[in-house]
Amino acid sequence: MGFILDADYNILNMGVSLSIKEIKTVTSEMSKYDCLDYSGHSFSFLKRRLGHIFSQLKIRRLTQFCEQLADENFRELINYHMAVNVTEMFRDPGFWRVLRRDVFSLFDKEGWSVWFPDTPSGEEVYSLLILLKEQGILNNVKVLCQHPSKEKCREISEGVIDQKKIEISYNNYRRLEEKDLFNNYFIEKEGEKYFNKELLEFCEFKCASVGVGDFNEKFDLILFRNSGINYTVRKKEELLARLLSNLKTGGIIALGVRESIPEVFHNQLCVLDRKESIFKKI
Repeated sequence: MGFILDADYNILNMGVSLSIKEIKTVTSEMSKYDCLDYSGHSFSFLKRRLGHIFSQLKIRRLTQFCEQLADENFRELINYHMAVNVTEMFRDPGFWRVLRRDVFSLFDKEGWSVWFPDTPSGEEVYSLLILLKEQGILNNVKVLCQHPSKEKCREISEGVIDQKKIEISYNNYRRLEEKDLFNNYFIEKEGEKYFNKELLEFCEFKCASVGVGDFNEKFDLILFRNSGINYTVRKKEELLARLLSNLKTGGIIALGVRESIPEVFHNQLCVLDRKESIFKKI
């Protein structure tokens, strides 16, 4: 394992391309740590994200990478950079429209719960909170956000958003025919906008990978949009089984427009909205 990365590395726009052999070597070493077991992810996902990490952290030797895995701070950096950031709020406005119109009304107005098993960035969470606020039910809903990176959890809890995407986020919001209160949900510090932390009062953060660790809580709504595409078929089925075990009967799981439910789960779920891949647990 003491070889330099291939001489024909493609470095373009700070992206590094690893060979299949190199990816297998890297993921094998990473899987020795529970927090870095990405063995169930698809090859295309690993190729993109590991190439990104090698570029961001200026790694040029596999031995360098593998040796640094012993450092807890280095492992944290890997989990932070492995995330595929969702850099705009109200992405796919049609989904949020369906959520507001057809899903919120299914739950007890006195209190229900939402789980983000894989929270790549705060924009998805902030979008939900704004909808809940405008429906007057924000204080009735408990939200659990999960991510393997402590720093990513901290950023979301502090209201960090991608400054470059604020305008497109606003345009998405307007497409929902909302009340045009978008700017009310942000505060400005040192010339940058942050999501108002007061709206995060009922959010909790759990530092853990999807499917790692057990907890007995069951949720009314699980948002796992377009995350399953990053896994192998077998791993996706394994994760969905675990997610559904934590979904209440009658609860809703949203998988996103690029996803479908594997046949093995057809007897557990019925379609609520086929276009947006939203399903109800039978």
